[in-house]
Amino acid sequence: MKRVLLLLLIGVLAVSSFSFMGVEATNIQENVFGLYARLDAGLITLMYPFGVYDMEGGVSIFEGFNFNDIFFGLNLDIPLGGIHLRGAAYTTVGDFTNYMDIQKLGIYGRIGLGLDILFIRLEGGIRLYYLFGDPEFEFSFDPTQYYFAVGLAF
Repeated sequence: MKRVLLLLLIGVLAVSSFSFMGVEATNIQENVFGLYARLDAGLITLMYPFGVYDMEGGVSIFEGFNFNDIFFGLNLDIPLGGIHLRGAAYTTVGDFTNYMDIQKLGIYGRIGLGLDILFIRLEGGIRLYYLFGDPEFEFSFDPTQYYFAVGLAF
């Protein structure tokens, strides 16, 4: 009974958690960041890469729109007062549509910790990667692969 109540509590927190709309930056290489627009709505999350920023050269490269680059996935956001814990798993539309042909699916993950100040959310964490369907691929967990996000929390 305790397990059922705990699962129910986690489910309610996940569905009723605050939504987020903002910008996320992930390190691609040293001093090079990928820029993403991110929307979290309960259990569903969407991200779109809209550019790359080079800190050393100060160069911004904005890419054109490509539907296959949209990330979609599941989001678990657990609010603990002004702090929240977040876990998410994504894949791209392109990877998902090609899964039947190549039998491999890239799964991108995020584990983070955030701070809510009024309607602003600051968040940071680490990135994960797993290639589903490839038995030779090792799970990728590298603490130097990080992300940070800022945006509006509703």
